[in-house]
Amino acid sequence: MNLIQYIKELLYQYECVIIPQLGSFLTQPVPIRIDRERGIFFPPGKNLSFNGLLTHNDGLLANYIAQRKSISYEEALQEINQEVQDWNKNLTVGGNVILKGIGELTLNSENKINFSPYEKVNFDSNSIGLASFTKKPVAKTFETKTTTHKPITPKKTMIMEDSKNENLAFTPETKKQQPSYLKYAAVGVITIGLVAASYFFGNQYLADERLKSTELAQEQIKSNVQEASFDIGELATLELNVVAENVSDDENLEAVSGDYFSVIAGSFREESNALRMIEQLKSEGFEDASLAKESPDGLYRVAYARFESKRKAIQLYYFLTRTLEEEAWYLAE
Repeated sequence: MNLIQYIKELLYQYECVIIPQLGSFLTQPVPIRIDRERGIFFPPGKNLSFNGLLTHNDGLLANYIAQRKSISYEEALQEINQEVQDWNKNLTVGGNVILKGIGELTLNSENKINFSPYEKVNFDSNSIGLASFTKKPVAKTFETKTTTHKPITPKKTMIMEDSKNENLAFTPETKKQQPSYLKYAAVGVITIGLVAASYFFGNQYLADERLKSTELAQEQIKSNVQEASFDIGELATLELNVVAENVSDDENLEAVSGDYFSVIAGSFREESNALRMIEQLKSEGFEDASLAKESPDGLYRVAYARFESKRKAIQLYYFLTRTLEEEAWYLAE
């Protein structure tokens, strides 16, 4: 059995490979090394060592051989033990065991196994194919440059004569360069202005769109209220004896005479709250909103509308509660 080849294959994959009844091979990663004296560069690799105390079988080698040779675990373990017995016999009589591509095993005076690895083998799978190389250092060369100084010419002064024969002399001024931070400040101011303008006009556009949507909704509600009709069947005739009360004239309270059928939106203890509710209903499209008859408890009732026809009042009630899903109740005054 080629036990050495299987050991080599496992050393590329694992840091510890135990050979039962013999010992274990250990690998330790080593980074790139440079021998500056000889100019040699060594690729990253793994240092290989041997530990004769780790002899307990962990099953790694036997399982690997069983899979490779398609045999049982017990058969693979038996072949390993047979090979290791031959190596131990050879070491006992003073011989050495050469593990090709791994190293050499010998027995010292204390009957302990010594291991000498072959440095040419690199068990780092990421460095396969990389070999050490020699590079001589590059000598530094210094070039001397001669600099020539150009003579400095003084600024010329221009002399001009006017019509009065007066000498006009001036010296051209050098343009002062503005600091660079002023440019960045100008760019920042422009950016802030653009952002503020976009924010303002964006909010204005959204407000206009909301206003348009509200107006369309109010028109739709008004149209639905005017056109809504429900089939509620034949209604029984009701005869009510209503005694008309004297109602004082008030600009916010309409005088009512006769029988009225109202669809109530809410009742309020304060008249101001009731009037505020009427204005809100009118803004939502219920232009016929008004005050209904006060309750026996003295509450001000706000009606979506008041009708002399019971059928129309019922139709509006069903439209509000079933179509618009609003809270309302029917009142026969």
